[in-house]
Amino acid sequence: MLDESFTSLSQIHDLTYELHPDQAGNMTEEVKQQKEEALDAAKGKAKSYMQLTTESLAMLKLFTDALADAFTMPEIVQRLADMLDYNLDALTGPKASNLKVENAQLDYKFDPASLLGDIMSVYLNLGAKRSFHQAVARDGRSYKPANFDRTAAIMARKATKSSEELARWKRLCDAIADAKRETEVEEQDLGDIPDEYLDPILATLMVDPVILPTSKTVIDRATIRQMLLSDPKDPFNRSPLKIEEVISNDSLREEIEAWVAEKKGKKAPVADAMDLS
Repeated sequence: MLDESFTSLSQIHDLTYELHPDQAGNMTEEVKQQKEEALDAAKGKAKSYMQLTTESLAMLKLFTDALADAFTMPEIVQRLADMLDYNLDALTGPKASNLKVENAQLDYKFDPASLLGDIMSVYLNLGAKRSFHQAVARDGRSYKPANFDRTAAIMARKATKSSEELARWKRLCDAIADAKRETEVEEQDLGDIPDEYLDPILATLMVDPVILPTSKTVIDRATIRQMLLSDPKDPFNRSPLKIEEVISNDSLREEIEAWVAEKKGKKAPVADAMDLS
Protein backbone atom coordinates (compact mmCIF):
# COMPACT_ATOMS: atom_id res chain seq x y z
CA MET A 1 0.00 0.00 0.00
CA LEU A 2 2.87 2.36 0.71
CA ASP A 3 4.34 1.56 -2.68
CA GLU A 4 1.00 2.33 -4.37
CA SER A 5 0.72 5.54 -2.35
CA PHE A 6 4.21 6.69 -3.26
CA THR A 7 3.74 5.77 -6.92
CA SER A 8 0.55 7.83 -7.07
CA LEU A 9 2.19 10.81 -5.35
CA SER A 10 5.12 10.63 -7.73
CA GLN A 11 2.70 10.61 -10.68
CA ILE A 12 0.89 13.63 -9.25
CA HIS A 13 4.23 15.41 -8.87
CA ASP A 14 5.29 14.69 -12.47
CA LEU A 15 1.91 15.30 -14.13
CA THR A 16 1.36 18.56 -12.25
CA TYR A 17 4.72 19.77 -13.52
CA GLU A 18 3.95 18.67 -17.10
CA LEU A 19 0.54 20.39 -17.07
CA HIS A 20 1.90 23.68 -15.74
CA PRO A 21 1.28 26.45 -18.31
CA ASP A 22 5.01 27.05 -18.66
CA GLN A 23 5.50 23.42 -19.70
CA ALA A 24 2.28 22.59 -21.57
CA GLY A 25 2.50 25.29 -24.23
CA ASN A 26 3.14 22.92 -27.14
CA MET A 27 0.93 20.12 -25.84
CA THR A 28 -2.02 19.09 -28.00
CA GLU A 29 -5.49 19.16 -26.48
CA GLU A 30 -5.73 15.40 -26.75
CA VAL A 31 -2.48 14.81 -24.91
CA LYS A 32 -3.42 17.43 -22.33
CA GLN A 33 -6.76 15.74 -21.70
CA GLN A 34 -5.07 12.35 -21.28
CA LYS A 35 -2.65 13.77 -18.74
CA GLU A 36 -5.43 15.54 -16.85
CA GLU A 37 -7.39 12.26 -16.64
CA ALA A 38 -4.25 10.45 -15.47
CA LEU A 39 -3.72 13.17 -12.85
CA ASP A 40 -7.28 12.81 -11.53
CA ALA A 41 -6.86 9.03 -11.34
CA ALA A 42 -3.55 9.37 -9.47
CA LYS A 43 -5.13 11.80 -7.00
CA GLY A 44 -7.94 9.36 -6.25
CA LYS A 45 -5.54 6.46 -5.76
CA ALA A 46 -3.22 8.49 -3.56
CA LYS A 47 -6.05 9.50 -1.26
CA SER A 48 -7.52 6.00 -0.85
CA TYR A 49 -4.19 4.18 -0.53
CA MET A 50 -2.79 6.68 1.96
CA GLN A 51 -5.81 6.25 4.21
CA LEU A 52 -5.36 2.46 4.14
CA THR A 53 -1.64 2.88 4.70
CA THR A 54 -2.14 5.04 7.78
CA GLU A 55 -4.57 2.54 9.32
CA SER A 56 -2.39 -0.48 8.52
CA LEU A 57 0.79 1.13 9.80
CA ALA A 58 -0.96 1.97 13.06
CA MET A 59 -1.83 -1.72 13.41
CA LEU A 60 1.72 -2.74 12.55
CA LYS A 61 3.10 -0.46 15.26
CA LEU A 62 0.69 -1.97 17.77
CA PHE A 63 1.42 -5.59 16.89
CA THR A 64 5.21 -5.28 16.60
CA ASP A 65 5.24 -3.65 20.03
CA ALA A 66 3.21 -6.47 21.60
CA LEU A 67 4.45 -9.43 19.52
CA ALA A 68 8.05 -8.72 18.53
CA ASP A 69 8.93 -12.43 18.66
CA ALA A 70 6.27 -13.28 16.07
CA PHE A 71 7.50 -10.62 13.64
CA THR A 72 11.13 -11.75 13.91
CA MET A 73 10.49 -15.42 13.14
CA PRO A 74 12.57 -16.75 10.20
CA GLU A 75 9.65 -16.90 7.79
CA ILE A 76 8.64 -13.28 8.48
CA VAL A 77 11.64 -11.22 9.49
CA GLN A 78 13.40 -10.87 6.11
CA ARG A 79 10.24 -9.85 4.29
CA LEU A 80 9.46 -7.26 6.96
CA ALA A 81 13.01 -5.89 7.03
CA ASP A 82 13.08 -5.55 3.23
CA MET A 83 9.73 -3.74 3.28
CA LEU A 84 10.81 -1.32 6.01
CA ASP A 85 14.14 -0.57 4.32
CA TYR A 86 12.42 0.00 0.96
CA ASN A 87 9.97 2.52 2.39
CA LEU A 88 12.60 4.23 4.51
CA ASP A 89 14.60 4.75 1.31
CA ALA A 90 11.50 6.13 -0.44
CA LEU A 91 11.01 8.71 2.33
CA THR A 92 14.62 9.71 2.94
CA GLY A 93 16.55 8.66 -0.18
CA PRO A 94 17.31 10.64 -3.34
CA LYS A 95 13.82 10.08 -4.82
CA ALA A 96 12.00 11.52 -1.80
CA SER A 97 11.66 14.88 -3.58
CA ASN A 98 9.36 13.18 -6.13
CA LEU A 99 6.76 12.81 -3.36
CA LYS A 100 6.40 16.55 -2.83
CA VAL A 101 2.95 17.70 -3.97
CA GLU A 102 0.77 20.66 -3.14
CA ASN A 103 -1.66 20.33 -0.24
CA ALA A 104 -0.33 16.82 0.47
CA GLN A 105 -1.67 16.59 3.99
CA LEU A 106 -5.00 18.30 3.29
CA ASP A 107 -5.85 16.49 0.05
CA TYR A 108 -4.19 13.09 0.52
CA LYS A 109 -3.55 12.80 4.29
CA PHE A 110 0.15 12.48 3.45
CA ASP A 111 2.36 13.70 6.29
CA PRO A 112 5.87 12.44 5.48
CA ALA A 113 7.35 13.31 8.88
CA SER A 114 4.56 11.50 10.72
CA LEU A 115 4.81 8.53 8.38
CA LEU A 116 8.57 8.38 8.85
CA GLY A 117 8.09 8.50 12.62
CA ASP A 118 5.68 5.57 12.48
CA ILE A 119 8.09 3.50 10.41
CA MET A 120 10.86 4.40 12.84
CA SER A 121 8.64 3.14 15.68
CA VAL A 122 8.30 -0.25 13.99
CA TYR A 123 12.08 -0.49 13.70
CA LEU A 124 12.44 0.39 17.37
CA ASN A 125 9.80 -2.16 18.40
CA LEU A 126 11.97 -4.87 16.85
CA GLY A 127 15.29 -3.28 17.70
CA ALA A 128 16.21 -5.69 20.51
CA LYS A 129 16.02 -8.74 18.22
CA ARG A 130 19.28 -9.97 16.73
CA SER A 131 17.44 -11.74 13.92
CA PHE A 132 16.03 -8.35 12.89
CA HIS A 133 19.49 -6.77 12.85
CA GLN A 134 20.70 -9.58 10.62
CA ALA A 135 17.70 -9.34 8.29
CA VAL A 136 18.17 -5.60 7.76
CA ALA A 137 21.90 -6.13 7.17
CA ARG A 138 21.16 -8.83 4.58
CA ASP A 139 18.96 -6.50 2.54
CA GLY A 140 21.24 -5.75 -0.38
CA ARG A 141 18.70 -3.59 -2.23
CA SER A 142 17.43 -0.89 0.13
CA TYR A 143 19.51 -0.97 3.33
CA LYS A 144 21.60 2.21 3.33
CA PRO A 145 23.13 3.56 6.55
CA ALA A 146 22.73 7.11 5.23
CA ASN A 147 18.94 6.69 5.28
CA PHE A 148 19.08 5.85 8.98
CA ASP A 149 21.21 8.92 9.66
CA ARG A 150 18.79 11.16 7.73
CA THR A 151 15.85 9.66 9.62
CA ALA A 152 17.45 10.57 12.95
CA ALA A 153 18.20 14.10 11.72
CA ILE A 154 14.62 14.63 10.51
CA MET A 155 13.11 13.31 13.73
CA ALA A 156 15.42 15.49 15.83
CA ARG A 157 14.63 18.57 13.74
CA LYS A 158 10.88 17.95 13.89
CA ALA A 159 11.08 17.09 17.62
CA THR A 160 8.91 14.08 16.80
CA LYS A 161 10.93 11.59 18.86
CA SER A 162 12.25 11.84 22.40
CA SER A 163 15.96 11.87 23.21
CA GLU A 164 15.56 8.34 24.62
CA GLU A 165 14.05 7.10 21.35
CA LEU A 166 16.82 8.77 19.33
CA ALA A 167 19.39 7.09 21.58
CA ARG A 168 17.73 3.72 20.98
CA TRP A 169 17.77 4.45 17.24
CA LYS A 170 21.52 5.10 17.41
CA ARG A 171 22.05 1.77 19.22
CA LEU A 172 19.93 0.01 16.60
CA CYS A 173 21.97 1.56 13.77
CA ASP A 174 25.18 0.38 15.44
CA ALA A 175 23.79 -3.14 15.94
CA ILE A 176 22.77 -3.37 12.27
CA ALA A 177 26.19 -2.10 11.17
CA ASP A 178 27.84 -4.78 13.33
CA ALA A 179 25.57 -7.43 11.82
CA LYS A 180 26.51 -6.21 8.34
CA ARG A 181 30.21 -6.58 9.08
CA GLU A 182 29.64 -10.04 10.57
CA THR A 183 27.70 -11.10 7.47
CA GLU A 184 30.49 -9.92 5.20
CA VAL A 185 33.12 -11.75 7.26
CA GLU A 186 31.00 -14.90 7.24
CA GLU A 187 30.63 -14.74 3.46
CA GLN A 188 34.39 -14.40 3.12
CA ASP A 189 34.96 -17.33 5.48
CA LEU A 190 32.57 -19.61 3.60
CA GLY A 191 33.75 -18.70 0.11
CA ASP A 192 31.98 -20.54 -2.71
CA ILE A 193 29.02 -22.52 -1.37
CA PRO A 194 28.28 -25.88 -3.06
CA ASP A 195 25.14 -25.69 -5.19
CA GLU A 196 23.45 -28.50 -3.26
CA TYR A 197 23.67 -26.39 -0.09
CA LEU A 198 21.95 -23.37 -1.64
CA ASP A 199 18.28 -22.56 -1.32
CA PRO A 200 16.80 -22.81 -4.85
CA ILE A 201 14.69 -19.67 -4.40
CA LEU A 202 16.94 -17.28 -2.51
CA ALA A 203 20.34 -18.78 -3.47
CA THR A 204 21.41 -18.54 0.18
CA LEU A 205 22.94 -21.20 2.40
CA MET A 206 20.21 -23.46 3.78
CA VAL A 207 19.94 -23.75 7.55
CA ASP A 208 17.10 -26.26 7.85
CA PRO A 209 16.65 -28.05 4.51
CA VAL A 210 13.41 -29.90 3.83
CA ILE A 211 12.07 -31.98 0.95
CA LEU A 212 8.81 -31.02 -0.72
CA PRO A 213 6.71 -34.21 -0.92
CA THR A 214 5.52 -34.03 -4.53
CA SER A 215 8.19 -32.11 -6.45
CA LYS A 216 10.99 -33.63 -4.31
CA THR A 217 12.70 -30.24 -4.30
CA VAL A 218 15.07 -29.49 -1.42
CA ILE A 219 14.51 -26.02 0.02
CA ASP A 220 15.09 -24.20 3.30
CA ARG A 221 12.21 -24.54 5.74
CA ALA A 222 12.00 -20.78 6.38
CA THR A 223 11.75 -20.09 2.64
CA ILE A 224 8.92 -22.51 1.92
CA ARG A 225 7.12 -21.47 5.10
CA GLN A 226 7.24 -17.84 3.97
CA MET A 227 5.99 -18.73 0.48
CA LEU A 228 3.12 -20.80 1.84
CA LEU A 229 1.88 -17.80 3.80
CA SER A 230 0.96 -16.20 0.47
CA ASP A 231 0.19 -19.25 -1.68
CA PRO A 232 -0.44 -22.75 -0.22
CA LYS A 233 1.13 -24.57 -3.17
CA ASP A 234 4.44 -26.19 -4.02
CA PRO A 235 6.15 -23.41 -6.06
CA PHE A 236 7.81 -25.98 -8.31
CA ASN A 237 4.78 -27.96 -9.51
CA ARG A 238 1.82 -25.99 -8.08
CA SER A 239 0.50 -28.95 -6.07
CA PRO A 240 -1.40 -28.09 -2.88
CA LEU A 241 0.98 -28.07 0.07
CA LYS A 242 0.89 -27.49 3.81
CA ILE A 243 3.97 -26.79 5.92
CA GLU A 244 3.20 -29.88 8.01
CA GLU A 245 3.73 -32.03 4.90
CA VAL A 246 7.34 -31.09 4.20
CA ILE A 247 9.97 -33.71 5.06
CA SER A 248 12.98 -32.80 7.18
CA ASN A 249 16.30 -33.52 5.46
CA ASP A 250 18.35 -34.17 8.58
CA SER A 251 21.28 -35.78 6.78
CA LEU A 252 21.78 -32.75 4.54
CA ARG A 253 21.36 -30.37 7.47
CA GLU A 254 24.09 -32.18 9.41
CA GLU A 255 26.30 -32.18 6.32
CA ILE A 256 25.86 -28.41 5.91
CA GLU A 257 26.56 -27.80 9.60
CA ALA A 258 29.77 -29.84 9.40
CA TRP A 259 30.85 -27.98 6.24
CA VAL A 260 30.20 -24.60 7.87
CA ALA A 261 32.07 -25.60 11.02
CA GLU A 262 35.04 -26.71 8.96
CA LYS A 263 35.03 -23.52 6.90
CA LYS A 264 34.84 -21.30 9.96
CA GLY A 265 37.47 -23.27 11.80
CA LYS A 266 35.04 -23.81 14.66
CA LYS A 267 35.95 -27.38 15.39
CA ALA A 268 36.54 -27.85 19.09
CA PRO A 269 40.27 -27.37 19.81
CA VAL A 270 42.17 -30.18 21.45
CA ALA A 271 42.94 -29.25 25.06
CA ASP A 272 46.59 -28.99 25.99
CA ALA A 273 47.78 -31.74 28.28
CA MET A 274 47.99 -30.49 31.84
CA ASP A 275 51.50 -30.27 33.23
CA LEU A 276 51.36 -31.99 36.64
CA SER A 277 55.07 -31.87 37.34
